Amino acid sequence: MLLKNMITASVPTVAIALLALLVSYATADGTVYRWKNERGNSVNSDRPPPAGIAYEVISTGSSMVRKVGADQGAVPTSIKSTPNNSYKQVDTAAPKVEKHALYCDQARDNLEQINTHARIRMRNERGEVYYLSETEKIAEKEKTLAAIKAHCS
Repeated sequence: MLLKNMITASVPTVAIALLALLVSYATADGTVYRWKNERGNSVNSDRPPPAGIAYEVISTGSSMVRKVGADQGAVPTSIKSTPNNSYKQVDTAAPKVEKHALYCDQARDNLEQINTHARIRMRNERGEVYYLSETEKIAEKEKTLAAIKAHCS
């Protein structure tokens, strides 16, 4: 009897989950309209609300949300917009690296270790210890010199 009650109780839960999955699949690559109905409950739909109701347009592909007032005229059918050119141009040619004393000290310490020790131990991504070959040692020295140049005065 208890098993029968458990199975009967889980059927509505499964039906609700299946319905939510179908709704999310139907709106996976489109636009969703959200507004409050006359009772104050939130309504989500693939169609805009009747005229005179403020709502939000949500693009499910990009997670963009746009608010539309109740007094606005025609209801758009998609969230497509034209870009405005009010953005400022940013110089992306060379990133600006701020000098950092701690990074400078670490880089100088690494250079000293590379120059004074014949064998350099490192750990790989799995945490296993290995020794650098001569070519790896040269590459590490070049990276260290670049770090010194970037972070030291």
